[in-house]
Parts: sequence; C-alpha cells; structure tokens
Amino acid sequence: MQKSIQLYAMAYQDRSDRIRWLLEEMKVPYQDHFLKKAAGELDSPDYRKINPMGRTPTLVDGDIVMFESAAICLYLADRYAYGTLAPKLEDSKNRAEYLKWMVWSVGSLECVIARMFTHVGTPEEKTQTLAFNKQQAEIFKLALNPILSRQDYILASGFSAADIMLGAILPGAEEFLIKNNPPLEAYMNRLMKRDAAVRAKVF
Repeated sequence: MQKSIQLYAMAYQDRSDRIRWLLEEMKVPYQDHFLKKAAGELDSPDYRKINPMGRTPTLVDGDIVMFESAAICLYLADRYAYGTLAPKLEDSKNRAEYLKWMVWSVGSLECVIARMFTHVGTPEEKTQTLAFNKQQAEIFKLALNPILSRQDYILASGFSAADIMLGAILPGAEEFLIKNNPPLEAYMNRLMKRDAAVRAKVF
C-alpha cells in the first residue's frame, strides 16, 4: 500500500492549492497539515528540519522532502503522472512547452500578481503599482490569448500539470487578465469545473 504524502501549508488557497489539485487529479493519497504562523508552528524545530526557511508549502514523500510549489509539481507529475500530466522527454516539443509554462507561471506571472498585493504607502505608489499591473497584464495576454483561443489547454496535447499551475495562479489577476477576456474566461471555466479542482478547494 502506498504511504500517504504529507503536505504542509497554511490554508487551502495558498501556494499549496496547485499541489493539492495535482494530487487530486492523480488520485495520489495525501495528508494535509495546516500550520498556524501566529502560533509559531512555522518556526518549530520539527518543521525547520524539513524546511529551514520556515515557509510553506512543503511536501514529504517518503524520504524525499521538497519545497517551492513549482518544483513540487514538476516532481509529482513526473513521478506519478509521467506521460499524462507531464509529457515524456521523447515528446520533445510538448515537453519543452510544458517546462516553459510551468516555469513561466511562477517566474513571470506569479511574481507580477504578487505585486498586486504589495503594501503601498502613498496614493502615488498605488497608482504606479496599478499602472504596472495593467501593463504587464497586456503583455501576458499576448502570450496566452492566441494559444487559448485555438485550443482548450495550454499544451496542444491536452490537460497537463501546466494548466494546474496556471489555473491556480491566474485568479489572482482576475480583474486584469480574466475579466472581459473571452479566451481566459473560457479557460478558467473549464478548469473550475474539474472535479479535482473542486475537491482541492482551489477556487
């Protein structure tokens, strides 16, 4: 019998959501551990042993310990859904596209979305941040809209872990990227209806 994976997080809708969604899609058993920052649980000696930075999410799969949500999803998809949710190396074109979007989702998209929630001290700073977010959203549309106008998922081969990464992150930019943007509205509607996403409480 497969031993349950341990997933450490602070809430359902934090960066653990994409990991939980992926595990649900793959039907891999896992156990949630929700840590309370205010209670000092992120700084406990036991937790610091598996994540020295005292951050979440962290995943423990037997003797393998992982942090960084994109790395965790790359690992899990290769280990438990290689050839389905993670294109095989032999399928070089789809594999290349898959890796590109997995990394882009956090390296380009999420780091900009994070700025939307950055505290700004003055009205001028708020205006500058808003203008930056809108500008970046238009750039992101140039990357996403042509693809999602011609196919249901980010890869031509179909649904993959890359869609999970994007689908978990894009709602943070709903006002700028999704609203009144038919390709992304339709894309998110498809993703939100997936049973695994509902079970994982992503949205």
